[in-house]
Amino acid sequence: MTSITKTVFKGTLARKALYTSIVAALVAAPLTASAYSFTDSSGKVKMSIGGYAKLSVLYSDTDSGSLSGLARDIYLPSATPVGNTPNSDAQVLDFTARESRINFKGNTDIDGHKVGMTLEIDFLGTSGGTETVSNSYSPRLRHYFFTFDNWLFGQTWSTAMDTAALAESVDFLAAPEGIVFIRQAMVRYSRGDFQVALENPQSYVSGATDGDVGVVPDLTGNYKFKLGGGHIRLNGLLRQVTVDEGTIDESEMGYGIGASGKIKVGSTDDIRFSAMYGDGMGRYTSLGLVRDGVLINNKIETVKSTILSAAYRHVWNAKSSSNIILSSADIDNPTGAGTGGLNKGSTSIQINYLYRPVKQVTYGIMWLGAEREEENGDKGELMRVQASAKYSF
Repeated sequence: MTSITKTVFKGTLARKALYTSIVAALVAAPLTASAYSFTDSSGKVKMSIGGYAKLSVLYSDTDSGSLSGLARDIYLPSATPVGNTPNSDAQVLDFTARESRINFKGNTDIDGHKVGMTLEIDFLGTSGGTETVSNSYSPRLRHYFFTFDNWLFGQTWSTAMDTAALAESVDFLAAPEGIVFIRQAMVRYSRGDFQVALENPQSYVSGATDGDVGVVPDLTGNYKFKLGGGHIRLNGLLRQVTVDEGTIDESEMGYGIGASGKIKVGSTDDIRFSAMYGDGMGRYTSLGLVRDGVLINNKIETVKSTILSAAYRHVWNAKSSSNIILSSADIDNPTGAGTGGLNKGSTSIQINYLYRPVKQVTYGIMWLGAEREEENGDKGELMRVQASAKYSF
């Protein structure tokens, strides 16, 4: 054989060996595992494939206009139609699998250092196919980061966000008005129960056309106090809100401070909560409902806001549970901001029931009632019933 032929042949054999080992690992993986785990050919890199496949069926009823875009697939507080105009109620039924996701993880030790990588994608909020033809939606990047000992580099949940305090939900997300919820690129340092990070700066200012001009990283941090079977966490945020366009070159400081946690009730139940107050923390909370600031006479006036969420989880038996979830955002827009398009607040309540016939399969049904109000007094209500079926692997 020529050297080229040998190289190709060896490469093919190597690939076949790798594929065979992966397939064998997947087939041999126990059904009760949370992910399919295997190692590379060297035996030094531990890898896993996980995620879930999910179908959601959503019936939505609005009193002030029609839902569109992402608001058809998940509850998006900022997209609840408002206006209270006569005969503007609308109903729609949607089937979607776009929340389904897949992740890949790898971990190893290199010269005494712990190194890891995580990549996760799903299909929410992306362009591509339409319901008319094929529903061939593009994948989107959720997480992609690597860790080196106590350091994290890449995109993942903000360090000001407490994922362990999120309520159990049938929808993509419970209590979106009342929580910090954002993914972005960062450099994070963790030590014990303390974390601190420098995160991507971007401003969300009403009246500005291009707020993505930050030059000072956002500073985020948290400290967790462990309680028997639960925790309480303090969360903080310090940032610069900036507008630099045309003749405007302005910046103001913004901040947010709050607490979140999960508290056990009896042997099976729990309460999960989140509360945060801030001035200029807007885009970190409520899925775009709250602005960081407003341009008034070419000056930035930051927006104060308070967000709250609480959920009670009751376990009926080994296979079923229910949750009642309350969420609110109260927004204090600055004097002189006007009323056009600015939100004053949003509230919602969710009640759900989840049944797990086996560990990895969950059937759920949910009722949601929500209201959004704009600064000019316009209001709108959303009522939704959602059913879902999910297989986690």
